[in-house]
Amino acid sequence: METVQIRLTRNMLNRIDELIKIGEYPNRSEAVRDSVRKMLDRNQSSEVLNVSVKDLQRFIKAAGKE
Repeated sequence: METVQIRLTRNMLNRIDELIKIGEYPNRSEAVRDSVRKMLDRNQSSEVLNVSVKDLQRFIKAAGKE
């Protein structure tokens, strides 16, 4: 695993620390890693959906020409 330096606002850190206090995450690093994983998964899901919509539009156009 590589190390990356980031800068967060005091408000962001306070909110992460609250999640750690309630036991949602063991530490700040895991909270940030989980957020990045969720962002990447969400982005990948939307890309799959966009491809599917484009395919559907092509299908509808092709069906209308018949």
